[in-house]
Amino acid sequence: MEELEKAFKDLTRILLGKELSDIQTYSKWLQENVRLSTEAKSAVSGRIIYLPYFPFFQATRDGVVKLDEMEETGRRRIGKKELETLSIGNATETLRSIKFYCPEIAYGQNVKVEKATLYGFSSYCDYGEGFLRSKYCAYSMWPRESEYIFGSDFIFSSRFCLKCYKSENLTRCFEVSHSNSCSDCYFCHNCDNLQECMFCFNAKSLRYAIGNVEVGKEEYLKVKARILASIFERLEKEKRLAHSIFNIGCPKRN
Repeated sequence: MEELEKAFKDLTRILLGKELSDIQTYSKWLQENVRLSTEAKSAVSGRIIYLPYFPFFQATRDGVVKLDEMEETGRRRIGKKELETLSIGNATETLRSIKFYCPEIAYGQNVKVEKATLYGFSSYCDYGEGFLRSKYCAYSMWPRESEYIFGSDFIFSSRFCLKCYKSENLTRCFEVSHSNSCSDCYFCHNCDNLQECMFCFNAKSLRYAIGNVEVGKEEYLKVKARILASIFERLEKEKRLAHSIFNIGCPKRN
């Protein structure tokens, strides 16, 4: 989608200082640590349906149908003879002709929402679930009332976030998880009210901090420039970043 390619360029320029292009080449990295949907086929037409990560949807994959197929399947009935002989032992076979599930839920006005099943009042979103009152989002699970969200999982009321998780009220953040009301932060976890911080954990109300220590604006910006240059170089060359907020600082496993 052309609009998402431009949004990805804008997002990476804002977060990393330079644009990354061709979002498709970063798709595997963007999917890491995100509970994305899986493909299935309609039991009626064979058309592609995207099933959300949640167990219920995955368990019903053999009997799913698309939203516009529900009316026809809803008119099917079992016969009188089948009803008279119905038991828990033969239910699987007896109900096969009527047992269908529709995972698709779409409400409100939407513009160019693709490869998604659950969404509403959203625009220019692709490959994800729970696009709710959001725009310019991709490879994400449940970006609610948010915009410019890529490769993220459960992000509410946030904007310009890349690879962020289970957080709310984030602005211009990269690899931030389980945090609230933070802006311009990189590799931070379980933090509240941080501004311009990097590599902070379980911290509150810090500014220009690295490793939970406030270092001042000048020193912070100097270190930030060096770190972001390294991140950009690796992403541009390798199309992924081995480090995430979940493994940064952890010993390598054999």
